[in-house]
Amino acid sequence: MAWAALAMLSGEEAPWLEASERYRLRVSLGTRSVDDLMTAARNRAVVRTFRATPEAVEEIRGHVIPAGASAMRDRKVAASFGLAEGSGFVDGYVPSGVADQIAVAFHLAGSSGGNVTLREVEFEDAMGKGVPAAAIALDLAESLTAREQAAGRSALQRLLGEWADHG
Repeated sequence: MAWAALAMLSGEEAPWLEASERYRLRVSLGTRSVDDLMTAARNRAVVRTFRATPEAVEEIRGHVIPAGASAMRDRKVAASFGLAEGSGFVDGYVPSGVADQIAVAFHLAGSSGGNVTLREVEFEDAMGKGVPAAAIALDLAESLTAREQAAGRSALQRLLGEWADHG
């Protein structure tokens, strides 16, 4: 349900849900707060962090769907969050099990403060058009960086407000 909520908040459909489930989710989203959404979606991915060389970081970018701060490499996305493009790191979604393959292929070392964040997801249907804007906002809201947190929470508040007004 978390991915359906994020897709719907981003203006996308959630065709994998039954009509009755979509209806219940539409009603529920109109009453949710940012904290409610963050709690409900906390298990949307298994987050793994690694340390990589700058060269490996650049190569890994081609193997992930950009998430969080890495999505800011797209100027339109960055402008929508009021953030600038960063470098020296990668944050992205990958299918479940792929993080280990990437770690082996690029000789990555596990590191809680690493420069590579891989978010493994079992459910990929919601990313047919890329990562939904609400998921990027959620990734940012969970960041350890205060500016990214603020930008993510602000975007989630705006999306939830628009949903409550127009849902």
